[in-house]
Amino acid sequence: MNRPIPKKFRGVQKQRPHKNKKQKKFDLLGSLRIPGIFILAAILTIGLFYLLGKDAQASPLCPDFEPKPFDPVCRWCGEIKRDESLYIALTGAGMSPRVVYDIDRGLDGIFDPRHILPGDKVEVDIDQSGKLVRFELERAPWERYFVDCVEDSFVGVKDTIPLTYVLRAVNGKVEGTLWESMIGEGIPAEIVLRFTDILSFNIDFLTETRPGQEFALLYEEFYFDGEQIDVGRVVVAEYWISDTSYGGIFYMDPDSASGYYTLSGKNTKKALLRTPLTFRRISSYFTHSRFHPILKIYRPHLGVDYAAPTGTPVSASGSGVITFAGRKGGYGNFIEIKHNGNIVTMYGHLSKFAKGIRKGVRVKQGQLIAYVGSTGLSTGPHLDYRVKVGGKFVNPLRYAFPDGPPVKGKYIGDFRDRATDYVGLLEALTSNGIAMKGQ
Repeated sequence: MNRPIPKKFRGVQKQRPHKNKKQKKFDLLGSLRIPGIFILAAILTIGLFYLLGKDAQASPLCPDFEPKPFDPVCRWCGEIKRDESLYIALTGAGMSPRVVYDIDRGLDGIFDPRHILPGDKVEVDIDQSGKLVRFELERAPWERYFVDCVEDSFVGVKDTIPLTYVLRAVNGKVEGTLWESMIGEGIPAEIVLRFTDILSFNIDFLTETRPGQEFALLYEEFYFDGEQIDVGRVVVAEYWISDTSYGGIFYMDPDSASGYYTLSGKNTKKALLRTPLTFRRISSYFTHSRFHPILKIYRPHLGVDYAAPTGTPVSASGSGVITFAGRKGGYGNFIEIKHNGNIVTMYGHLSKFAKGIRKGVRVKQGQLIAYVGSTGLSTGPHLDYRVKVGGKFVNPLRYAFPDGPPVKGKYIGDFRDRATDYVGLLEALTSNGIAMKGQ
């Protein structure tokens, strides 16, 4: 009886039974079919190599090569973060204060590490003992600094790529606000602020600006690899109110004294700023009879009130020494500054003082000293600003404060030559007929 074939074997052919034949012996040489003469030659060759090489010694490929000692270094790469100094960045990465000190020594006279900014890239190489080998600071693709250890001293190098310098001239008319008009002409915001700062001693741009007034300026631009990367100073600033021209031309004399001057060499700066606030409106003028909103009586108001939001920065109108900083009756938080020329300025109703402001501290013109508030007898946030000259109150909006120092007499010729060139360039580039009059 035939049994069914299991599945794993299905389809496999049955092997036929072998016939009774003699089994052949396996012959290696015969199967490879290699002639015997070649086998004999191979055996003789191997034997010959053995006899000749048993006493041989290996020779170096480069007999004069001498390995030199290698001093490994550790490289740290990082980027300066916000509110971080070079010292904090490096010591925080595990480096010793000595490394930072050596970097300072190398950068002395080349770059002040206190001016390092967030985003600046740093590379530091130190050896096995933790000693500085090399330092690199990249502030921009065109500005880098290096410090190398050379025979136990540290040598710093500044590596910069010159930027393309461009003088750009723009002119226009006021339509709406001066800010909107200048921005509409493609003038960068930084330049607009610098323009108004230059002329702010003679013009209050928030209260005196009118449609139709004209402006013109010449300012610096810097390019790297065809791309604008920064703007510089305003070289010439000019503004027309009716038929009156107000202008300033930048000049630095051979003694490195610099400023903005009129064509006649007068300084555009005054002893005091026209106003100690940037963003404000006048809510109460200088008067000898004003109805007080809290006391309900008429009394002199020998200052100017500038309404502004609480926290608006207040700047020192001029350079001087703080003679009072504290609480003072109806003025609330109050600051008094004594300036040259027997001039005193006062700032009342402040919300708080700026850091470091106290009696006896010397401040510079434009320095932040406090913030607008509503302390004391006040119905809302504002600055009560007052000025005394020779012990008497004066109207800060009308008083003719003394000018800053003019161009030195020995350099007036050089200044006029440069000023004429700049003004001529401005007129040629704008071609609008605006010409700065001698002032």
